[in-house]
Amino acid sequence: MISIIDYELGNVLSVKNAITKIGYDCVITRDENQLSLSDAIILPGVGSYEKGVNNLKKFNLINILNKQVFENKKKILGICLGFQLMCDFSEEFGKYSGLSWLNLKVSKMNSKKLRLPHVGWNKLKLNNDGKFFQNISEKELFYFNHSYCIQRNDDKNYETLAECEYGEKFIAALKFKNIYGIQPHPEKSQYQGLKVLKNFIET
Repeated sequence: MISIIDYELGNVLSVKNAITKIGYDCVITRDENQLSLSDAIILPGVGSYEKGVNNLKKFNLINILNKQVFENKKKILGICLGFQLMCDFSEEFGKYSGLSWLNLKVSKMNSKKLRLPHVGWNKLKLNNDGKFFQNISEKELFYFNHSYCIQRNDDKNYETLAECEYGEKFIAALKFKNIYGIQPHPEKSQYQGLKVLKNFIET
């Protein structure tokens, strides 16, 4: 069973439909008992960083998720805002602390002459031969919708699985132990996005 976190911010139904399409049972929940029984957790997200943090606090999800990720060692995937919330902080309209699972920061994209938000399809530069992007080539496109990104980092504890370039290079996917994050939306990225979700579940 895959649990999709319901914190009233994100396209949870799209994620649920994608998981169902690849043949796995899933539930949209914030129930601690359900999360404890899950094989993996997905933290989606669309919207502002401040609202995301506040909603996680509102539903006591920070304590619940910390327990699942660090004590129970549950595998978790953050998508777009969900990935960003895993970082130390964001500079989106101020400075807001996140979950601090990843010693990384979120800042506005240096898009130069390209307009923001970065909306649409873009290629990824895949950085390793791991299972997360198994059977996916760099020719395939992924769907993005964001103005802030996670800055590149040389910390060897983190596996940068993929990068993307939109004015500047930024982290598109990352792994740290049982924590995975991806900036584009796999649930909106057609068959290649479904492959990523399947790879995450089966890793």
